[in-house]
Amino acid sequence: MLKMYVLVREDLDPIYRSVQGTHAVAQFYEKGNDTNWHNETLVQVQVKNKEAIEYWAWKLERKNKKFVPFYEPDLENQLTAIACVDEGNIFKSLQISS
Repeated sequence: MLKMYVLVREDLDPIYRSVQGTHAVAQFYEKGNDTNWHNETLVQVQVKNKEAIEYWAWKLERKNKKFVPFYEPDLENQLTAIACVDEGNIFKSLQISS
């Protein structure tokens, strides 16, 4: 079953994490949702920091996963969140975001 996985940086304030995750989902739809996921299960997971989320973007691209990154203008266009539609096996090692 496809789910929307939203990766956010753990080094951001919890409220800011939520906002960044929401931006990533909005960006996903803005770029065109051509997947079979239609506002069903959404899972927000966390990665440690900027380097970790950049690694995940590289990893998802390398594995040809459908994902959309979000770069926060207020943080010098740093990558802060990623939205990805997938069955989820690739994300099993990540912790649910609090």
